[in-house]
Amino acid sequence: MASSYLEELMATIFWPLQSNIIRQNSVSNTFGMVRKYASGAPKPHQGWDFSATVQTPVFSIAEGSVAFVRDKGDYGLQLCLEFDFDGTTLYAFYAHLYKVHVAEGDSIQANQLVAASGESGNAQGMAVADQHLHFEIRTKAYAGLGLADRLSPAHVFGRCPLHQVIAG
Repeated sequence: MASSYLEELMATIFWPLQSNIIRQNSVSNTFGMVRKYASGAPKPHQGWDFSATVQTPVFSIAEGSVAFVRDKGDYGLQLCLEFDFDGTTLYAFYAHLYKVHVAEGDSIQANQLVAASGESGNAQGMAVADQHLHFEIRTKAYAGLGLADRLSPAHVFGRCPLHQVIAG
């Protein structure tokens, strides 16, 4: 019974790109304490970096609404979508965008074209091999520092496309 419920729940979730793989097949582009400060101390990465050249189409992962669109700081042009997952309100956060096709307050359908990937914020000027969509799952639209108010995207997707492309 639990297996069919999980399968039914996962059928309402879509991947953000047509072709989803973690940038450079590197664990340091996944969620958690996977990076290092210059001192060598562990450093958090708040989401997944999907390989995506500039202007790659970006899709909503679920039905919901636009919590905010803004252009600010290291994340550059950002989009945050509110959605329900297993009775809990979560937020899909997309960053380093080139263009956003929706506005705050809009209702969103699952798998709707919502943006185009880019190289805004601290992703500006990256080599093509490093261009990416930064993607997070949040428990609050405006998350705190580090890993606060964030979940691994694997919580929603059930797996991580670290070494194998997953079609959207």
